[in-house]
Amino acid sequence: MHVKLVALALLALPILGASPALADDEKDRAIPPAEVGTMVDPHAKEPIDLSKIEITTLTPADRFVNATTPLVVALGLGSVALVIYTLAQGAKESQPD
Repeated sequence: MHVKLVALALLALPILGASPALADDEKDRAIPPAEVGTMVDPHAKEPIDLSKIEITTLTPADRFVNATTPLVVALGLGSVALVIYTLAQGAKESQPD
């Protein structure tokens, strides 16, 4: 009897704990305004140089991957070459003359 009561209480805890979270989801949430002032100074004396604006779909993570891919490939090929060299040297030394 006590085991069933404890099991029922443990099953009810997630349901009771989720009820305040469900109430928060139903509230309207306001979206904060965009902070354009930190990106562009509206009182700048110089006009914006449109040739310096770069429009791209790359994220910072994409740029990082593009920058590090040659290094990773070179290290991988170097590791494979080292393994092949080590196996060749081991095979050469184990052969009787």
